[in-house]
Amino acid sequence: MAEVTLEDVQRILDQHRGGSTTIADFKPLHRTGFEIFTPTKSYAVTVDDGTSYILKATPPASAASVTYAPNTLATEHALLKLLSSQTGIPHPTIHTLDTSHNIVPFSYLLLSHPRGVTLSAARASGKLSPRQAALLDLRTGAYLKQLHDVQNDWFGLPSQEHDALYSWQEAFTPLLEGLLEDAQKAGIDLPYEDVRRYLSRAIGFFLFDDCEVPSLVSFTGDEDAIFVDFDLEKGAPGGEDEEIAVTSFASFSHALWGDPLLETMLLNPSDAFVEGYGGPLIVFGRQKTKRLWYNIFLSLVVVLQGKKSGETENEKVKWAMEMLHKSVAALKDAPCY
Repeated sequence: MAEVTLEDVQRILDQHRGGSTTIADFKPLHRTGFEIFTPTKSYAVTVDDGTSYILKATPPASAASVTYAPNTLATEHALLKLLSSQTGIPHPTIHTLDTSHNIVPFSYLLLSHPRGVTLSAARASGKLSPRQAALLDLRTGAYLKQLHDVQNDWFGLPSQEHDALYSWQEAFTPLLEGLLEDAQKAGIDLPYEDVRRYLSRAIGFFLFDDCEVPSLVSFTGDEDAIFVDFDLEKGAPGGEDEEIAVTSFASFSHALWGDPLLETMLLNPSDAFVEGYGGPLIVFGRQKTKRLWYNIFLSLVVVLQGKKSGETENEKVKWAMEMLHKSVAALKDAPCY
């Protein structure tokens, strides 16, 4: 898809606002988290009255058969509406979704721009007090628990709604096997015979079927996808003793119905985050093994999507390659019981 032009944005906002709109600023959003690994492009738009928007644009869905693909804008739209109806999780206001291509030659989702900056940027500024950092961990852990309390009757990607997958192992393992096959075809160096043997052992022990209820999992949500009410120059609005509000939580480009432990935010959570969530999800050895498989799943998604988008030198791709080899090596002696 070609870059979105100022003329495209003008047509979209004129349609949405019902008249001529003066655009004060329009620029691509530089995304740094796992959300970057999608075909969707995001833009920040500000109009002359100070209203700010995020415009998400995506090319038509490919007709090619793929094992795993990020969610469409229509799916993201539906999940945001679900959050509004079932949780108190903060997220951008939905303005409009258009997949008709009548106004512009691409599908788009227009959202409000969350106030503040990403949580990762706030941490990197060095201006969060220890108390503020701990309170943010408590709050984000609690929001993640709210997200996982949104539940469903079936497992899998939102696009698999009609596949009647009522077992997480039945839903997850074909996705993982498909990614392994794609990785092998792409020439990614892995001991595939060993990995498939380890996976057969996990399946034989029903490793993944201790998840019985499908939860809404953002999957790739991280601190780059969480916005907080914070100024990089001035700090928090009320000073260093003031609790900082979360203005937007997680992203849903890769969200699915599955095991809460799949969540990227649970890779290395702080004690305060775990307390906010309500307790740890890893208690037994087999759950540590399951998390290794989820590390592999995430890493394969990042590496393969990075290849498709030409982001092979991205820091997240380098991290994913390291995590992939580290997790595969750890599987050799990992318990499945």
